[in-house]
Amino acid sequence: MKTTTLFKIIQSELLKKGLNEFVDEDGNLIFFESEYQFTSKILSYDEEIKKIVNDLFSNHQLDDPVFDDQFKKMFLYRFINRQINRQTVESFKMQLLYTFLNHQDFLNRLGKDFDQYLTNATEQEQINQQLTDGTTTNDNRQAFASLPQTNVNIDVNDTNMKSADDNTISRNKQQNNQQTDGTTKGTSKAFQLDQLLKSNGLLDTILDDFDRKCFLQFW
Repeated sequence: MKTTTLFKIIQSELLKKGLNEFVDEDGNLIFFESEYQFTSKILSYDEEIKKIVNDLFSNHQLDDPVFDDQFKKMFLYRFINRQINRQTVESFKMQLLYTFLNHQDFLNRLGKDFDQYLTNATEQEQINQQLTDGTTTNDNRQAFASLPQTNVNIDVNDTNMKSADDNTISRNKQQNNQQTDGTTKGTSKAFQLDQLLKSNGLLDTILDDFDRKCFLQFW
């Protein structure tokens, strides 16, 4: 079965945009100028190539735009000269989108939390809040009378005394109102070489699935 390749699909899209890698708009031969070659554009993954590749994925993207570009560049460079396993580009795009959506959740998690998985990182948050509110009142009353008939006020809540030879009053009142509010955050990481080695080629497993489902397995 003879089908097209990703390179030919991209080449066709660039030609539709009016680009030419052999002759410029003034009729000058540019075949030997690398900046006009489609291969150079593909390797540089410029905005035009990026737009064509996103269109192949029906403009579905991963949450992290940097990781999205990285994954799609790996996809493109691995399968650039491979024949698709569908007779039409439209049918290929449907199969490609199905496979992409099947791995999308895992890829999003990988792009977002890869460092945490690699370093076995744990995050901790501790909130400390303390409120102290208290009131203390001390009353002291001392009164001395020379004569028994002298009328002396001995009620400590009544600070007015009508008669006494000696009247000493002291009142001490304290009110405490204190609030402590603090938040402590921390992250612990354990770097392990074996975890890094296990992550090597992790995306190849996913790309192998794209290979089986979207491209011919014989040449």
